[in-house]
Amino acid sequence: MRTVLSLTLVVAFSLLLAGCASAPTAEIDATKAAVTAAQTDDVRTYGPESLKAAEDELSKAMAEVQAQDEKFALSRDYKPASTTLKSAKDLAEKAKADAEANKARVKADAEATIAALPALLEEAKKTLAKAPKGKDTKAELEAMQNDLKLAEESLNEATQAMSAEKYMDAQAKANSAKEKANTVISQVQQAIEKVKGRR
Repeated sequence: MRTVLSLTLVVAFSLLLAGCASAPTAEIDATKAAVTAAQTDDVRTYGPESLKAAEDELSKAMAEVQAQDEKFALSRDYKPASTTLKSAKDLAEKAKADAEANKARVKADAEATIAALPALLEEAKKTLAKAPKGKDTKAELEAMQNDLKLAEESLNEATQAMSAEKYMDAQAKANSAKEKANTVISQVQQAIEKVKGRR
């Protein structure tokens, strides 16, 4: 009778231990690998917010795993951690997709701005040639001429950045050139209107 009881207790205890939850090691490794794979220069540049979301979700999952590890074996429950790990993995994939889409958009925007700049700079030069000249406007004219020179330099830098596939830099340089050219055109037009107003 004692032997049967002992065997029953051993079997019951074995089943109890077998039922204890264990950390989802394979899921942890897979999720960490997915997040690491997303931590590229492109994703950091074109999808930083999405990448941070994935990294934060992984940290949250690991904190949950640790919290369960510290509990008594019979009361551990790794299901919430598994759910968060899956979410982190999905977010890592999303970060890569977002970065790819954003990179394509920035590239297209930069190309369009750069393509339109030569004509805009030419218009700015022609407009500047019509600017009222005199002692009072000498400094202003020199400042605008300098702005146009800087705009041309920015265009060259934007073109170089495009060749190097640094599309964010290219867009920033192209936008800077566009802004300077438009400012010159606007300033000259205002100066012309001001002179007309005096007559």
